[in-house]
Formats: sequence, C-alpha cells, structure tokens
Amino acid sequence: MRKPEMPQKLKWINALVLVIMAIVTIDAIKPFDAWKISPDSPGYGWNKFSYFTVQSNLIAATCYLIAAFAIFRKKKLGEWFRYLRGGAVLYMMVTGIVFALLLKNTAVNPDPSHFNWSNFVLHEFGPFFITVWWLLWPSRSPITARESFYWLLFPFLWVIYTFIRAAMTGWYPYPFLDPDTAGGMVGVSTYVVGLTLFFVILCQLLAWISRVRANNYTLY
Repeated sequence: MRKPEMPQKLKWINALVLVIMAIVTIDAIKPFDAWKISPDSPGYGWNKFSYFTVQSNLIAATCYLIAAFAIFRKKKLGEWFRYLRGGAVLYMMVTGIVFALLLKNTAVNPDPSHFNWSNFVLHEFGPFFITVWWLLWPSRSPITARESFYWLLFPFLWVIYTFIRAAMTGWYPYPFLDPDTAGGMVGVSTYVVGLTLFFVILCQLLAWISRVRANNYTLY
C-alpha cells in the first residue's frame, strides 16, 4: 500500500535544514584553515583531511546537499544515493561511538573540560543528526544484508591509505593505530580486528533497519 505523499512545505523545510547542516559541518571542519595553523599541530595540512572523522563528515555534508538539491528540483534520486547515504550513516555512527569510547580523552580532544564546537559537531551532533534524518526520511528501497557489505569498501581503503601514509610520514590520525601508543603491532591489529567486526555488525543492523523502514514517498 502506497504511503501518503509528504506535504511539499515539509519537504522544503527538510531541504533547508539539510543545507544549513551541510554549512555547519563544513564550518566545523574548517578545511581552508588546514595550512594556517602551526605546522606542529596534528591537524596541519593534509593531516586534517586524513582523519576518518573529517572524511566521514565530508561524505555526510555531500549527502545533505544532494538530497536538498533533489527536493528543490522535485526530482527523484537514483538508487545509488541510498548506498551513499547509508554509508554516510554508518561512518558517522562509527565516528561518534569510537570518539566516545576511545578518543574523548586523547589528543583528538585536547581539553575535554572545555566545550569545543568543532568536536561537538563532527563527533557528536553530526552522527546524531544524520541518524535521525535517515530514520525519519528513509530511502525508497531497502539495502539487503549482502549489499550492505559495499559500505565496508571505504573504511577498508582508508585503513590501507592510513598505514601507507604513516609509513612515509610517521603520522597516525588516531592513537589506537599507532604502534607506539597502542601496544605495538599486536595492539594495533587487535583494534583493527575489533573495529572491523564492529563495522560488520553495524552495517548489518543498518541494512535490517532499512528493510523495515523503506517507503515509497521520499525522493531518495
């Protein structure tokens, strides 16, 4: 049975909120400040764009803008968008959970006793927002358990990139990937295996939710 069409006014409000969230996310990342800070800062230059957090938030911001553009044009998006948006939800959820469990009291958050706007948006509000948006406005078509494994391609490539770059620069984006702070390669391997299992479990959970929540009245 076809669900009732969402009122156009509500769609436009949704689009405006998505544009605002994309702007807020980019402002929190501050991409143009990457080379303006001290070269000794861990987020200097290309280091900033090597964080999984930053890349995940950029993917999320891209999703917001694409969805908003589709609403403004009143044009349905292709099936590809459900994969992109579902992946963004997965990556942002992992970003928020890993920050809360492993990074809140590390150099990633140098002064936990003081409120940091960028950290709040990128690690806490961003994951919350995209998850709520995905649940309230689910995609037209579901993601199967098998298809959800496509979402693991990006984190897999990111890990390869991170270790190749670390071998050349000696810089690791997170302490649990650095052998010097994670208990050697055994410690790093333990973290990587644990996070891989977490990714797999979470992507299967999101795929199941997408099958429960799929509808036929959204544009994406």
